[in-house]
Amino acid sequence: MKHLVAIIMVITDLGFAQDEPIPTSKEDREPVRFSKEMRGTFNGKKMPYLTSHYETILYEKDDYNEPLASIFVTEYRSVKNDPSRPVIFIFNGGPGSASLWLHMGVMGPKVVKVPSDASDDGSPPYQLVDNTLSPLDVADLVCIDPVGTGYSLAMGDHENKEFWGVKQDAKNVSQFVRRWIQDNDRWNSPKYILGESYGGIRGPQMLAELRNGELTNIEINGLILVSPATDLQHIRFTPGNNSPYVGYLPTYAVTAYYHGKIRTRQTLLEFYEEAKEFSINELGPALLKGSRISAREKDEIADKISYYSGLSKQFVLNSNLRVDASSFRKELLRDEGFSVGRLDSRYKGRDYMIAGQFPDTDISSEGFSAAYVSALHTWLSDIGVDVKRLYRSSDRELSRAWDWVSTQGGWPRYVNVAPHIGRAMRENIDFKVYIACGIYDLATPCFTATNTIHENGIDVERIKLTELEAGHMMYNHQPSFDIFLTELREFVK
Repeated sequence: MKHLVAIIMVITDLGFAQDEPIPTSKEDREPVRFSKEMRGTFNGKKMPYLTSHYETILYEKDDYNEPLASIFVTEYRSVKNDPSRPVIFIFNGGPGSASLWLHMGVMGPKVVKVPSDASDDGSPPYQLVDNTLSPLDVADLVCIDPVGTGYSLAMGDHENKEFWGVKQDAKNVSQFVRRWIQDNDRWNSPKYILGESYGGIRGPQMLAELRNGELTNIEINGLILVSPATDLQHIRFTPGNNSPYVGYLPTYAVTAYYHGKIRTRQTLLEFYEEAKEFSINELGPALLKGSRISAREKDEIADKISYYSGLSKQFVLNSNLRVDASSFRKELLRDEGFSVGRLDSRYKGRDYMIAGQFPDTDISSEGFSAAYVSALHTWLSDIGVDVKRLYRSSDRELSRAWDWVSTQGGWPRYVNVAPHIGRAMRENIDFKVYIACGIYDLATPCFTATNTIHENGIDVERIKLTELEAGHMMYNHQPSFDIFLTELREFVK
C-alpha cells in the first residue's frame, strides 16, 4: 500500500509534556490533526481513503467557552463524501483500554499479525500487513480513545476521573458521537457501534444516551459486540453468586479438551455443546440448592464437573462445586508445571512456583500485547502523528478508580446494561445485534453472553451470535479473523 498525498500534516504541535496542563480554551490553540490520503484494496475493491488521527475538543455548553475534554480518534473514511455511507464507531474496553486492539487487530487497513496458534509474539520487529478484509469498502471507521486512554484527557478545570464511571463514560463518548455526526453532516448515515469486552457495557449504555438522552435523539442501526461483558453478574465470582460457574463451565471444558485432559470420542464442538447442556440443566439447579443439596447429588455433580473440566473430583469437592476461573487456570495443568491464559486459554506458561492458587500473570496477554503497542506507534508514525506525551494503551489507575455504582440508583447491584438492548429492539424495528466471541475466552466466556441474551427481554431473532475457536481477542486466530470480518461486512451491508 503506497502513500499518495500528505493532505494535512501538523496543524499544531501538541508538544507539551504528559504532566503539563492542556490549554483551557478554544482560543489557546486549534485541535490537532494529522492526515494522509492512501489507497488500499478491501474485499477486492480498490479505493482511495483518508487516514486521520485527530483531536476533538468537547465543551460543557454550546457557547464553546468551557472546554470539557480532548478526545483523540483514528479515522478511516472514503475520500468521496457520501452522507448516506455507513459509519462504525469503534472502542475497546477495560475499562481503561484504548482502541488499539480492535484498530490494529482487525478493523484497520493495516493490522499486526501475531501467531495464530497461541504461541508467543516474541520480540520486535513485528509483522504489520495490509488488511484486505477491512470493512472500509462498506463503511467509514472511527476508532475512539475515551478520556484517560490514548492521548485523550480532561481539559480546563476538569479531571480525568470525572469521566471514569459507567454512566459518565458513556455520556462523554456519546457526546463525541453527536459532535462527529454534526461536524460531518452524517445525520442520515447508517450508524453502528462496535465495542469489545467492557465495550459490551459502554455500547448498550450509549444506546440509552443517544436514543433517549437529554439532547438530540439518534437512532442506531446496529450494535456489534466482541467478547462482551454486558451483565456483570455472569462474570463476577463473588460469594452467593452462582451465575459465573454456569457460564464458565463450557469454556473449562473446551480448554481441558484442547490441552489433552479429556478422554472422549466426541469432537471438540460436540463436547462443548454437551457441556452447555449439563451446565444449564444440571449444574445451575444444583448450585442453587446451596447447602440443601444431598450428599449423593453433590457427589454426582462433582463427578460431572470433573469430567467436563479435566480437574480432579477431589479438587471440585474441595471447591464446593464452585471452581472460579483463576483456580481453574492454575489447577488444570499444575501437574505439568503450567497455568493457562485468561484472555485465551490455549496459551500456557510456567509460573515461578507451581504451588499456590493464582497464576503469576495472564500468559496470553503477555503473548501478544507488545506486538500491538509497537504496531500502533509504528502506524501512527507512518501517518505523521507527532505527539510528545505517552499514548496510554491501558491504565490500571483508571480501572481501580472506575465508578461502578453511584449512577445506578437504589441499592448497589451488578451492572447490567442488557435491558437497553431489549428496549432498543422494542422501539426500533430495524435495530439488530451481532455478537462474536471466542470459546477459549476465560475473561468473558461465550456462554455468559448466551445467558445474558436470554434473560433481558432481547429478541433472539435479531441477534446473530457466532462462537469462534479462539480467545477473547478472537481475531488473533486467523480463521476466526476471516469469519468475523466476513460476517461483520454482511451485517453492515
